[in-house]
Amino acid sequence: MINTTTAFLLSHMLQLSLPGAAAAPDSWELLIQNAGVSAMHMTLAHTNKVIMFDRTDYGPSEIKLANGFCRHDPHDLALQVDCWAHSIELDLATNTIRPLTVLSDTWCSSGAWLADGVLTQTGGWNDGSTVMRTIGAGPTDNWQEFPNTLAVARWYSSDQILPDQRVIVVGGRRQFNYEFVPKNAPGLLQLGAINFPFLAQTNDPGAENNLYPFTHLSPDGNLFVFANQQSILLNYNTGATVKTFPVLAGGPRNYPSSGSSVLLPILAANGYNTAEVLICGGAPPGSFQKVNQGTFVGAQDTCGRLVITAPNPEWVMSVMPSARVMGDMLLLPTGEVLIINGAQQGTAGWGVAREPNLAPVLYNPTFNVFQVMSATTIPRLYHSTANVMPDGWVLVGGSNPNFGYTFTGALFPTELRIERYNPYYLNEAYNERRPTIVTIDNITPGYGADFTVTLAIPEAPNVVAFHLYAPPFTTHTFSQNQRMLVLASTAPVAAGNHYLSTVTTPPSAIVAPSGYYLLNAVNQGTPSPSAWIHVG
Repeated sequence: MINTTTAFLLSHMLQLSLPGAAAAPDSWELLIQNAGVSAMHMTLAHTNKVIMFDRTDYGPSEIKLANGFCRHDPHDLALQVDCWAHSIELDLATNTIRPLTVLSDTWCSSGAWLADGVLTQTGGWNDGSTVMRTIGAGPTDNWQEFPNTLAVARWYSSDQILPDQRVIVVGGRRQFNYEFVPKNAPGLLQLGAINFPFLAQTNDPGAENNLYPFTHLSPDGNLFVFANQQSILLNYNTGATVKTFPVLAGGPRNYPSSGSSVLLPILAANGYNTAEVLICGGAPPGSFQKVNQGTFVGAQDTCGRLVITAPNPEWVMSVMPSARVMGDMLLLPTGEVLIINGAQQGTAGWGVAREPNLAPVLYNPTFNVFQVMSATTIPRLYHSTANVMPDGWVLVGGSNPNFGYTFTGALFPTELRIERYNPYYLNEAYNERRPTIVTIDNITPGYGADFTVTLAIPEAPNVVAFHLYAPPFTTHTFSQNQRMLVLASTAPVAAGNHYLSTVTTPPSAIVAPSGYYLLNAVNQGTPSPSAWIHVG
């Protein structure tokens, strides 16, 4: 039987090693000198391959399409005959790149992984604004496109996977509505665009500040939606607002003021009933109008935390070590939050940010502590991305605050380099307590199912927790569908040279939508490399 009390204690103790993190430094490495494509959008597949893409209307990239193929598009604004790739796949095992063929313009689009490991991707600009695209994770899979699938043009919208495997597509420029894809899902209600007055109410004339709304699936089955400075809990099936939350102070947090948001880890020890949202950074009111006048206002340096499942929630504020706009927020395997990329002045948009924020920040939600980490030398501004990889390091790419591919004569040129950021816990100083997952007796468990994990640990385990992580689709500072759950588990029992733990999956698709997840073990705050399992 799973001891949930133990799981609760483990989940709160696993961070105790953080104050000593500075003794074991983090590091940066250059992974790819020239990826050929700037990583405006990034996501990790369960085959350990990373899909990246930008937009088709940029003109020639620096990597050709495969087999001499050329894209013929009379609507393209740069090249109507284009033999250059605008999407790539990076194989983590070999560090090699495969060009992918995307046909319609994916500029400022969104995406979500379905249960079968197929990426569903929606919208964009120009001839891509009503397109749905899919790509599988097979070694030769490529983009498939479904024109005119979306009911309206979706540009700067957000995608969220739902328990029934629909994807809700929320908002977009001048779109105060939402809809669902895929349209041909059997047995699911198919609707056009559904009016969403909340997005009209949060729209700042001349700046908007409600694009790429932050969406998180609440464990009560409703959808948390944050836009500008306001947030609600939405019953997406009826369109009813279930709860209205207090205003988050400080100024706008969504594009182009571009803060970021994560749903903090959800705990089995709380019955998966408590959900808390963290939102950091952004730009003060009026910043977008001022950058057009050549004035670059300092970004926001505050974060707000809100327990969205509480009866009467209030924002709890904290201050980051530095201001940040266009920062990406990622849940690390430890349950900590990495805030990375972005600038200290200005907003998102073409050439309207200054003072790159080169040093990532580590946030420990248990102790509400920020720590400044080692800086990169590469500015990552508008159209930059980052994703956590299975071994716990972070892939960092993108940054193109220019109208097209611009490598010279720009304050911040188009960036094609890809970096590897190694958080502190990958330092060899942590190897003595780093667990390794040896075997999992069931890699396709259903809901509420027990499975056994065999661990190798150099020294006797002290505090062990198991984290389940849904990798996100990241673009424009928001990692869509990112989700972490701290699972119920038994204390490790010695079995020869190894240790066995019984782990229990979440109870339903409301808590953990069906799909591929990364599972890792955390021993005294040090995470193992992750293993893929399919839940549901």
